[in-house]
Amino acid sequence: MLTHNAGGDTLGIVSAVRYANSTYNVDPNRVFATGTSSGAMMTNVLAGAYPDVFKACSAFAGVPYGCFAGPDMWNSACASEPLSKTAQQWGDLVRTGYPGYSGTRPKMQIWQGTLDTTLNYNNFAEGIKQWTNVFDYSTNPTSVTSNSPLRNWTRSVYGPNFQAISAAGVDHNIPTQENDVLAWFGITGGAGTTSAPTSTPTSLSTTVTTTTTTAPGTQQTHYGQCGSVYWTGPTACEPPYTCQYSNDYIPNACKDASTAFLLGFAVMA
Repeated sequence: MLTHNAGGDTLGIVSAVRYANSTYNVDPNRVFATGTSSGAMMTNVLAGAYPDVFKACSAFAGVPYGCFAGPDMWNSACASEPLSKTAQQWGDLVRTGYPGYSGTRPKMQIWQGTLDTTLNYNNFAEGIKQWTNVFDYSTNPTSVTSNSPLRNWTRSVYGPNFQAISAAGVDHNIPTQENDVLAWFGITGGAGTTSAPTSTPTSLSTTVTTTTTTAPGTQQTHYGQCGSVYWTGPTACEPPYTCQYSNDYIPNACKDASTAFLLGFAVMA
């Protein structure tokens, strides 16, 4: 459902967050959402319908809030055609997600590859129109950084709460940039604005299964990977952190119980 507390998968996810907040004393200022493809669609919906729950969001290869709405599981007009609305129309869709809400909205970061044929690259431009309207920003970016965070990727910043990264030559299977997302969430250092070096980067991973260089047998550092299928690195975390299990296919990380990540709904179409 696209509307606050109206049921559906969104309320199911938010109910889990609310339970974690009340049961495990989770810091409500450290609850975030991220996803790819349909997970990115869900991220947009959560940001619009539950701005009081999430503090920052990052969506890879998704569509604007409300774009995929309809009676069928697949919306060809949104996915394949150059659907266009005004910034005001897109922004109004977000605002209808929680009618009357006037509080702070979560920071939003969107990513898409220029060769995406599963979800038309036009959705990237429409998403920019949507979120700049929501945050009352100009559709002209305040800064544009080439090769950020990877070569041929371009980061456009529209204000402190919204940025959009276009990945030239990349299809729907866009490599997630977990380090950048953590910086965007304010969990790690930096502000998610770094550029790629002139030589081919060797420390940046393109899959979430190679995010650490810690030697096997040692203790993993905060937010470092500590498990998942085929993982051969360290499984113990340096104090006071513990290895937080998600599932066998999402990298488990060394975290404390006060940080909640919604990564389980990240789905590649």
